[in-house]
Amino acid sequence: MTVLRLVLLISLVALTAMGQQNSPRQALVPPASCPVTSPPANPFIPPAPYERGESENFFWFGTEKLWIYLPKSGVWEWGPRKPGHEHEVQPLTRKTFWWSVDFNWRKEWPVELKVTGRRLDGDAPPLLTLRSTNVIRDDTGIGAMLSVIYVPTPGCWEIMGDYKGQKLSFVVWVQPVKQVKPVKQGNQ
Repeated sequence: MTVLRLVLLISLVALTAMGQQNSPRQALVPPASCPVTSPPANPFIPPAPYERGESENFFWFGTEKLWIYLPKSGVWEWGPRKPGHEHEVQPLTRKTFWWSVDFNWRKEWPVELKVTGRRLDGDAPPLLTLRSTNVIRDDTGIGAMLSVIYVPTPGCWEIMGDYKGQKLSFVVWVQPVKQVKPVKQGNQ
């Protein structure tokens, strides 16, 4: 009887560990203290010929003069560092894509988009950005503005874009991806 109990206990532990490994990640939820930007009651729809598709996880935010695609969860995650770079001290990095009916990638260089940010829930160095550039969809020829931003710490951040006097700001919760460590099996 003791052997049977031990086998059942070991089986239960093994099945629980396997279930944790194969289960989908839990939805990310920012703390209530961070007023993340949510989809508005009257959603913004980009004008034609810009991409207008809807998504289960993202929404368009802004006006024809300046807009961006944001996560409905309000959470920005950053993945783990590449192998060999796990211990480097670097700020969190995110590519952000911005659109405007006034942006013409063929004529505008340098791109006039300025992106800034500040942490709302504590002290932190300012958000840093590289010079904004452009990206073009090959199939349509439509251009967007690309700004690579460096967030120095996780937390609640207000991000602000300014394109030719048109301003757009939003709030996101920034956090690193939580990795699930694999369960060692056997004598590994």
